[in-house]
Amino acid sequence: MGLKMEWSDSVLFARRISVSASATVIVISSLILAGWAAGNQHLMGSVLGSPPTQPVTAILFIPLAASLIALARGFRGPAILTGTFLLVFYLLTISAYIQGAEYGYNSRLITSVLFLIYAAVLFLFSTSRFSVAQIITFPAGVISYCVLVGYVAGIGVYGEYFLMALYTAVLHILIAVSILSLFPERGVMAPLHASFVGGHIVRLILPVMIASITVLGLLTLKMRYHMFPGFGEVFLMGMTVSLIIVSVIIVAAELNRIDLKRKTYRRDLRRTQRFFRDVLENLAEAVAVFDAEGNILYQNTAMKRLGVVDFPEYSGERRPVIIDRTDLKGRHYTGWMVPRFQGDEYAGFIVSLTDITDLILAKRSLEDTLMERDALLAEVHHRVKNNLQIIISLLNIQAMNADDDTRRILMDTQSRVRAMAIIHETLYDSGDFSGVLMDSFITRLMERLITVHSAHGVHFRVDADVRLNLETAIPLALFINEALTNSIRHAFPEGEGMIDVRITSNDHLHLTAADDGVGIENPPAGTVGISLMRALADQLDGEFELISDNGTVVSLHFRELEYKSRF
Repeated sequence: MGLKMEWSDSVLFARRISVSASATVIVISSLILAGWAAGNQHLMGSVLGSPPTQPVTAILFIPLAASLIALARGFRGPAILTGTFLLVFYLLTISAYIQGAEYGYNSRLITSVLFLIYAAVLFLFSTSRFSVAQIITFPAGVISYCVLVGYVAGIGVYGEYFLMALYTAVLHILIAVSILSLFPERGVMAPLHASFVGGHIVRLILPVMIASITVLGLLTLKMRYHMFPGFGEVFLMGMTVSLIIVSVIIVAAELNRIDLKRKTYRRDLRRTQRFFRDVLENLAEAVAVFDAEGNILYQNTAMKRLGVVDFPEYSGERRPVIIDRTDLKGRHYTGWMVPRFQGDEYAGFIVSLTDITDLILAKRSLEDTLMERDALLAEVHHRVKNNLQIIISLLNIQAMNADDDTRRILMDTQSRVRAMAIIHETLYDSGDFSGVLMDSFITRLMERLITVHSAHGVHFRVDADVRLNLETAIPLALFINEALTNSIRHAFPEGEGMIDVRITSNDHLHLTAADDGVGIENPPAGTVGISLMRALADQLDGEFELISDNGTVVSLHFRELEYKSRF
């Protein structure tokens, strides 16, 4: 993969210079035109022995500079129009020089040639041919620079064909600077603005060299003609040697600084690489890095120990892809495949594998423990139910030889024990020991009570899709047993009727057990059943209500009790 040119901050700075130079051209041209309008010789350019800048020249510099600003903003239309006009205009001007004709606008030959160059530059920039445009701009800038230095040195400009006004030379230099700075990252100007060492050195030395040579040249010319005739060339040689020595020293110092910085960066990079390599090498996870073709670039010790060579192919997604459980050398692994990108270009992927053998073994052990716990709980509930059935049988035997009052008491006790037995039976049959499904419990209880009391004409409906913990379910089961037993015994003298049992769950729990029997005119308050129901309601932190109107309705508002730790 080849290296790409990286651009420094000077690119943005160069573009600002380009726009500023073009704007300055517009301002100076406007001042020249104002000078012609006001008859001001200084504004017209009659300084240092220079002829004035022609109005037509000043006028044409304005659209030229404006077109360069438009190009900087991404608009090519003005550049094409201006280039076309300049091309036609100055071709006519040059043909006039050749034929000896006079069109009346008095533009000088060298200026006409330079404007033709600018016309070509506008066309080339508009078609993205940056190198040629920048190359042909160099001679335009150099010629204008020589004219400017000649005026400043007091020697003027020689020859009719190279005659140029001082202000015109300044405008040409500004236009050349604007053109060369307009697209600094393109064409032959690109190396000057790269972020590499070469670009940095050129940006450091070039301004110093231009300024130094200009100053030395002016001093030499002054010495030659005014101070020490004949000594100017010797002085220029000495100053040039000095300038070269100073430039070499500056370049050497800058290269040394850059080299020192490079060594520092390289040392820090090695430290960073060593640090991360040490981290990766000591990871328990197996890590490998691959290039875009799937070749291994790096693998840590854990991955080498596994000796993995085949991995799933990259799916093309930018997000990480999970690697399903893999068995290697008798152990279990899972991991991730993470794609690597350099910008938008796919550069390979990273694979990490984690040993999950101990986790799987722990999971299996936990599952076995849970299964064992469930089996023990099932056995406990089964044994409790069997023991309660034994108690029921014992009470039944006792009732056979007892008088009527004692038999009734024993049968009531038997019914209550049966309710608790059905709770454990429901838990055992469901296999879920987190709570009792009340719908199933009430259905079983109702069927047993109908069988025990031979109340086959009594029908029932149950709507209680609620699961309650054991601490709440047992007292609630006894409460429901009392309510249903009372209804079966006393509500249906004809032996037929309907009992409707519901449990709703909103902010709290609400039980209703309603029958369509004869009702109770004066509900007893002190019977054992009613007293037990009130005690059970208190245990459930509930509100018990008994309503007898066209049947009997037992209502209980309560909440589920929280499990209390025994340890």
